[in-house]
Amino acid sequence: MKTSTKISIGLSIAAVASVSVAVIASEKIVKKVYHVSNRFKAKKFVNDKFGGNEKLLGIVDDLSDDELDSMMNVLGKVKDGRKKISSYGESLKDNTENLKDRLASFVEEMM
Repeated sequence: MKTSTKISIGLSIAAVASVSVAVIASEKIVKKVYHVSNRFKAKKFVNDKFGGNEKLLGIVDDLSDDELDSMMNVLGKVKDGRKKISSYGESLKDNTENLKDRLASFVEEMM
């Protein structure tokens, strides 16, 4: 086998290895940034809703990344539920107004 072939095979292997290392490292970096972002959101939530309670902030600091992800999922579900309730409330308000108008027109027709 020629020396140039051996060198090109070696460079190809090195390139594949460096690409795989870059992919693995970037995945870890993305996960780390995601967890840091979630921790920041949780601390902001504690500051906004609980007046920056030090004990709660300490609890947020002590949570593992998985526990923090679970908490953020629960908060997301609560937020979605709140939006649904709000839309149902608006629909109920509209239907009540509609029924009130119909009842008023019915009473006027009867008189």
